[in-house]
Amino acid sequence: MFDQRRPPGTTVIYIFERETEALRIETRYSKDSLLYEIIWRRADGTTTRETFAGETSFRSRLDEIYGQLEDEEWRHIGPPQLLAGGWKI
Repeated sequence: MFDQRRPPGTTVIYIFERETEALRIETRYSKDSLLYEIIWRRADGTTTRETFAGETSFRSRLDEIYGQLEDEEWRHIGPPQLLAGGWKI
């Protein structure tokens, strides 16, 4: 589900919905800090950020998130959106 094949330094945005709720998950890799990030943005304005020093732990966490979203009956909407330097590509 989460496409992990992308150029370093890009941001990928995934949109999910469940009934009247919406959830946006961003995945990023910073070439400057060498850190991976997962950012949850909820419709109510709350944001949660998870940071990972290694690719393995980052990918494992993405797998956990996808399983959790499936269990909670979230539905993925549309294709992932790639952002490079803050611009939609």
